[in-house]
Amino acid sequence: MIVNPKAKRGRAVLFAQRAQRRLSEHGWQCELVISESGEHIRHLTKQAIVKGVDAVIIAGGDGSIHQAVQVLANSEIPLGVIPCGRGNDLARALGIPYAPEKAADVIANGQVKKIDLGYISAANAAEPHYYCGIATCGFDSEVAAFAYRYRSIPGGWLGYLGGALFLLAKFQFPEVRVVGEGVDFQGKVLLVATANCPSYGGGLWIAPTAQLDDGLLHVCIVRQTSKLRILLMLPTVFTGKHVLEPEVSLHALRKVLLESEYQLPLFADGEPVGTTPAEVQAAQNALSVFVPTKPSET
Repeated sequence: MIVNPKAKRGRAVLFAQRAQRRLSEHGWQCELVISESGEHIRHLTKQAIVKGVDAVIIAGGDGSIHQAVQVLANSEIPLGVIPCGRGNDLARALGIPYAPEKAADVIANGQVKKIDLGYISAANAAEPHYYCGIATCGFDSEVAAFAYRYRSIPGGWLGYLGGALFLLAKFQFPEVRVVGEGVDFQGKVLLVATANCPSYGGGLWIAPTAQLDDGLLHVCIVRQTSKLRILLMLPTVFTGKHVLEPEVSLHALRKVLLESEYQLPLFADGEPVGTTPAEVQAAQNALSVFVPTKPSET
């Protein structure tokens, strides 16, 4: 079990220890190790695979999971999740309980499912990145960058919303081209979100049709509109009803090309992954993950 000690405002180690005790009660031998950085999480994950572990568990948030997934993708080693992040959007999509003991029960029950990942090849990135959740471009990338720089701000949708309101006033709508099967859009946008799961930012349902196992990426394009109109639309993202608005379109694609008039930063799972231009595609059944055996566990 790899722990991000900064997660949960410094309480992740305590959450991890509670999960470790519960796994021990189930008869699991679980070693707890503390990570020092995202790169260290990758290193620890590689070490775990070399040692021949049965599973790698992350006690942290979506960003910590993102780092481990770079190693676990296309392997047979399953990922376990003890939610300790600000958003926990992957845990939400999988139905994993937030209480560490109950999350440990999910792992101990041993139900493993194959899910898809996104795979993004972007400019100014040393290598392509896998991601579990959503790759962002435009305004939501600016909010993600803000949250990445100021990690002490409140987590979940409250922190996302606060960052969004702060940044919207000076936001300049970029010109973006989105190309995929049956789609060739070019114009000024608020954002383009390329989603493998439905929510980001701790429960903002930017792509409510997205599924972790359908072999597709659900691309949400929000076109330029007035900033007052954006403020009025923002509450509808909590329910996914923004997709009914005329400025919004949603496209299910296996592969998408993102281009822009100037290089735009890209974030995936809240982590920087390069800039435009970028090619993003669905990597089907690329990750094994522990999931609840029945809905009543969630």
